[in-house]
Amino acid sequence: MKITGCLFTSKKLIIKSFIVLALISYASASYAQSVPDFSGTWTQDNVKSDDFYKEFDITCVITQTPQTFTLKTTFFDKDGKEITARENSFNLDGKEIIKEENEGINKDLATWSPDKKTLTTKSTRTVGTDVYGSTASYSLSDNGLVLTVKTADIDPFGSSVTQIFNKKQ
Repeated sequence: MKITGCLFTSKKLIIKSFIVLALISYASASYAQSVPDFSGTWTQDNVKSDDFYKEFDITCVITQTPQTFTLKTTFFDKDGKEITARENSFNLDGKEIIKEENEGINKDLATWSPDKKTLTTKSTRTVGTDVYGSTASYSLSDNGLVLTVKTADIDPFGSSVTQIFNKKQ
């Protein structure tokens, strides 16, 4: 009887251990949700975007690694001539990038939403006591072919713009 009782207790212990390990594995997998990959070349859909930039054709090239999010936004006139381009880069580890430039301080920060589906960037420039800048939230459609960018001025009375981009195939 003692051998049977020991085997029964050992089996219960193994089953309990297996259940605990399964729960830990599930919790770890849920916590380490994958983040969207915004990489690609995106063109603004002028029909679906707010009016603010409609007089331009806009292309956004995003390069994303596990460590960085870099985007180059290029504005073209209706004849296809490049007017201007700007490039920004952000760390994806939550650390702010601070650069002194032209008698001012630039700060760039990127953070993921709790569900890891939206990336929000904040770029500010401080010159003397004046601080100006914007936040931008990036999210992808379920199929990964539509990028929505919601940009807002850090000034609460400033403007906000929603742009819809289609992935260039």
